[in-house]
Amino acid sequence: MEAKRERNSSHLRRALFILSLITFTSLVSATSSSSEKVTLELYYETLCPYCANLIVNYLYKIFDTGIIDITNLKLIPYGNAKIKPPNSTIVCQHGPDECLLNTIEACAIDTWPDVNEHFPFVYCVESLIYEGKRTEWETCFEKLGLDPKPVNDCYKNGRGKEVIYFAVFGAFILAVKYLLCEVHVIFFNCTDCKLLKEI
Repeated sequence: MEAKRERNSSHLRRALFILSLITFTSLVSATSSSSEKVTLELYYETLCPYCANLIVNYLYKIFDTGIIDITNLKLIPYGNAKIKPPNSTIVCQHGPDECLLNTIEACAIDTWPDVNEHFPFVYCVESLIYEGKRTEWETCFEKLGLDPKPVNDCYKNGRGKEVIYFAVFGAFILAVKYLLCEVHVIFFNCTDCKLLKEI
């Protein structure tokens, strides 16, 4: 278990180094072409402690430093979810609570498509998860002054299922193409996706 933690920590450091390098390169190139942004896609599980750590302790820095201005950040909270027959039930690696929170975060992203609007909610929920308080996720609406109705409606009326199916399907395609078996996974400028497998 300790060896896995050290390996994941090492992978996280490499990911941050690569993110910093790409960001620096992007900053240099942004001076010549201010309309282009670096696309960063993060596939993560809401209840994965390593994913929560990445979001809570590192990813937020792209907002604090202004790097978000040159970044097209896409968060995909799919987890290692599977769609099971016969009724297409989604089964999540960390259980039903993860399926709930994956869908809630996907609904928040769908409700507030601007990353500057949905990231604070995702960050708040992931912070609670990181602190071991995942059952308190609904307090994020009040903390951020957000109306919970659109996200709750999305979750309850079937839109949430559509949004999460789309995320699971997209992740499945990537998993088949790149033989992914774990998250978090980060893609940069994914036109002909080049997976950073050592992250």
